Amino acid sequence: MTIRSSRGFSILELMATVAVLAILMAIAVPAFRGTMRRAHLSNIVNTMVGDLQFARSEAATRHQFVSMCRSSDGSTCADDDSNYDVGYLIYAYDASSAGPNQAYDATKHSLLRTTPITPDVSIQATDGNVFTFGQTGLPVANDTRTAIEFVFCARQAGKTSGAGENNNESPGSRVTVGVSGSLINTKLANSANCLPTE
Repeated sequence: MTIRSSRGFSILELMATVAVLAILMAIAVPAFRGTMRRAHLSNIVNTMVGDLQFARSEAATRHQFVSMCRSSDGSTCADDDSNYDVGYLIYAYDASSAGPNQAYDATKHSLLRTTPITPDVSIQATDGNVFTFGQTGLPVANDTRTAIEFVFCARQAGKTSGAGENNNESPGSRVTVGVSGSLINTKLANSANCLPTE
């Protein structure tokens, strides 16, 4: 009867394997992180585009004003800034009540949607005023503003405020609601900052 001796890995072979794995991880992890940031940013953009399309459709279907405003608490409008990453509300009210662009009032308006804070993505708008679709689904002017623009950029890990960063790893997006109510979603140019142009 022959006894075979089993031979394991030598310490040098194990060290070489660990070194190769470490190099592969160093290459793969940043690429994976960038992919995750791009996917998350795209999801936030698609959520707001969907919410804007919903608001426009509801205005035309209900024949009411449907407005959107920034809201950090999910129950009142906050118009002191233009960052929508604090969250926002979408609500409907009678077109004959007191005109468009009203701040949300739970006793008078129907709350349709609330979107919570998105601290890892900045959403900068043209301004912080209420944005409204009229009974036909067309945007209603608010002072001199007839269209609105939203710019989305991912923030660096650990940051929860500021305009975010537009770079090759995670390019930003611009969503424009035109005077006809059309929504245009475009990728930011490499040199563009994370603020609206209008």
